[in-house]
Amino acid sequence: MTLLSIKNVSLNFGGLKALNGASFDVTRGTLTGLIGPNGAGKTTLFNCISGLYRPTDGAIAFAGKAITGLPPEKVTASGLIRTFQLARGFPRMSVFDHLLLYGQHQPGESILSGLIGSAAARRRESALHDKAWAIVKRLKLERIVNHFPGNVSGGQKKLLEIGRALMTDPQMLLLDEPMAGVNPTLVNEIGDHLLALKEEGITILLIEHDMPLIRRLCDEVIVMAEGAFMARGKFDDIASDTRVQEAYLGVTRSCA
Repeated sequence: MTLLSIKNVSLNFGGLKALNGASFDVTRGTLTGLIGPNGAGKTTLFNCISGLYRPTDGAIAFAGKAITGLPPEKVTASGLIRTFQLARGFPRMSVFDHLLLYGQHQPGESILSGLIGSAAARRRESALHDKAWAIVKRLKLERIVNHFPGNVSGGQKKLLEIGRALMTDPQMLLLDEPMAGVNPTLVNEIGDHLLALKEEGITILLIEHDMPLIRRLCDEVIVMAEGAFMARGKFDDIASDTRVQEAYLGVTRSCA
């Protein structure tokens, strides 16, 4: 069953065509890899899906509803959550506070509830606190829970990105290079977390350049080149596709 549908999505920046009619679907409950050479349009497409950019043309639908051009907060509210390649945070907020910040449906955010400290607000705050601790334990962040983001490793920042996404109860995650700059041991750990999330029913679309990791994790691989869809299939089929070798691996027909 299709969860995310991308139909003929194009995006122009003046005379530059960043996306050129990109079209593909993502099946619910899968972990799908999105690969392609630098400049293929992968992150730009994520920006369009998540509401940061408005496509020049085309349509995007999530869970059967049109989301083309919706602002990021409405896309997020639909259950489609995106992380970024460069993990950032608020410099004077702890890791734990970052998780709490992303908790959904916080009655204490209203001025009245915040001033009077309603019972509903207190119960929800307690529930979010428990949920954040569960995510801390799941992602093994206990040692850094009171640290500021600037004082943790790149890999720990990537785990925090995933944790913040989980606080929103997502249906689907768009992960933009969650392993970039991460040491090999932590790469494997993050990979295990992603497989566990898939088993729990969370759909994942993953941009990644580590091909052994893509082969290990992904049910299917989608290839983009020059702002458009090129191919899809199992990893081994994609790796043997001459068009993909030319576009992504730099192999020419004459030497293939």
